[in-house]
Amino acid sequence: MLQLQEQYITNVQGDRIAVILNIEAYQKLLDEMDEFLCWRGYQQAVEETDSEIANGDFVNLDSYLAAEL
Repeated sequence: MLQLQEQYITNVQGDRIAVILNIEAYQKLLDEMDEFLCWRGYQQAVEETDSEIANGDFVNLDSYLAAEL
């Protein structure tokens, strides 16, 4: 798990308005976000295609290549 040592910028009322992270933590955060979004996209694709696969409504590489020959 990513451990952050964040610092805050506040306005004159003391409300937090921005966060300061060191560049390594920021890059790690971006990398983890990218991995999560890829995983979420995969999960969405699985949900959208499960019924098609269960019904046999798909083309695999072998059948595609056989049809091309």
